[in-house]
This record gives sequence, structure tokens and C-alpha cells, in this order.
Amino acid sequence: MTEPEDGVRGEGAVTSAPHERRRQRLRDLWQLHLPLAIVLVICASATIIEARRAGEGVWRAWAYMVEWPIIGLFAVWIWNRYRRHGSLTRGLADRWKAHVAQYSVDDRTDDPPAAPPPTASPDDAELDAWRDYVDELHRREPPGAPPAG
Repeated sequence: MTEPEDGVRGEGAVTSAPHERRRQRLRDLWQLHLPLAIVLVICASATIIEARRAGEGVWRAWAYMVEWPIIGLFAVWIWNRYRRHGSLTRGLADRWKAHVAQYSVDDRTDDPPAAPPPTASPDDAELDAWRDYVDELHRREPPGAPPAG
């Protein structure tokens, strides 16, 4: 659907490019930048608190003092993914789709030949009994069909 040249869309709603950019920036502020700032302030505060506790001799605080900056770095990584791709998984999914397409089964030309099915000796009674049993099961309940109840 194409936009009218005068910028009017639908029931008289006027849209403009600067208005949309401003709206996008405001949304990014509330959904991306402000939460990141809050998380980084929390992580920095917790790191400082744990560093003081570690200085007082609380050995467990050393682990927390290392953990909080790692959580902050993870938050920055998540923020960057959303800022660039609009989703956490969109960039990863595109990369894996390209990777799968590169190694697609349809593109392979060097498939090894299929191995012939194993042959049994003609006088193996137990194997024949097992095959008869499997054939009977497949006849009563075909594979892929819902179980008979």
C-alpha cells in the first residue's frame, strides 16, 4: 500500500518523517536506554558495595564483586543487540539461516552412497519371527497414525 503524497493516511491522520523519528527516539529512550542506565547504576552500586565488603574480610563478596560487572556487560550486550537488530534473536537467526543454507542437503554433491540393508542368513528363525511381529504391529497401528485406544 503506497502512502499519499500529501502525508495523509487513513482517517485524516497526518504523518511526517520528523514526527516518526521523534517517536522512535522516545520509544528507544524508554525501552532501551533508560533501562540500561538503571541496570548499570545498580551493577556499579552493587560492585562498590561488594568491594567494600570484600575489603572487610567477607570472602564470598569477592565472587559477587566479579559477578556484578559481568551482569552489567551482559546488559550492555543485550542492549546492543536490541538497538542493532530490534530483537535479541533476529541477528542470530539470520546468521544461522545463512549457515544452514550453506550446508543444505540439496546443495551437497558428495553424498556417500547408501549402505545396503544388512542381510541375514535364510535360516534365521528368530529374525523371521521378529520381522513378522513388526509387520503385524504396523498392520494394526500404522506408523504416524494415532494410537488405537
